[in-house]
Amino acid sequence: VVSHYLSTGYMWDVIRAKNGAYGAYSKFSSVDGVGTFFTYRDPNTPDTTLGLFNGAAQSVLDDVESSALTRDNNAAITTAIIGTIGGLDGSALSPRAAGWEALIRHLYGESTISRQRHRNEILKTTVDDFIDYAQRVKSWREQSIAIVASLSAFNEMKSRTGQELSVLVQANAEEDQSGEL
Repeated sequence: VVSHYLSTGYMWDVIRAKNGAYGAYSKFSSVDGVGTFFTYRDPNTPDTTLGLFNGAAQSVLDDVESSALTRDNNAAITTAIIGTIGGLDGSALSPRAAGWEALIRHLYGESTISRQRHRNEILKTTVDDFIDYAQRVKSWREQSIAIVASLSAFNEMKSRTGQELSVLVQANAEEDQSGEL
């Protein structure tokens, strides 16, 4: 629910509208507990976007502080819950897509009961869950960062920030200036 709130709020407003990325999203997988922030067609340097990602958790805490998120009868939380449930349900699936979805659910061991349990947890989301999520994101110490960018943007970020970065995969395997792949 908080990921949906961030995607349609902070990520949309700050990363997409103000900074020009075509898409900006926050996702949380209840299957493996992995939280992800990502952009699509982002004109900013990777370190700029990473800095904006780092502001996401604080934006939730600021919304709690400013009463944009409150404990009682909160429209913003209700809207995020509805959006999250809508994301689970989606639209009607084609027979092919329904078969694929059934296979994936079977492979994950996801039953109708577990799906309803997950749905019930979503419906019980409170401002305390938003605070907990934001505090957890702020406390991430060992983040895994993957950047898909041109080699020139990658090298520019590496030289500007002094961060230890490695190219894992390079399309059109050409040598960079140092002669390394």
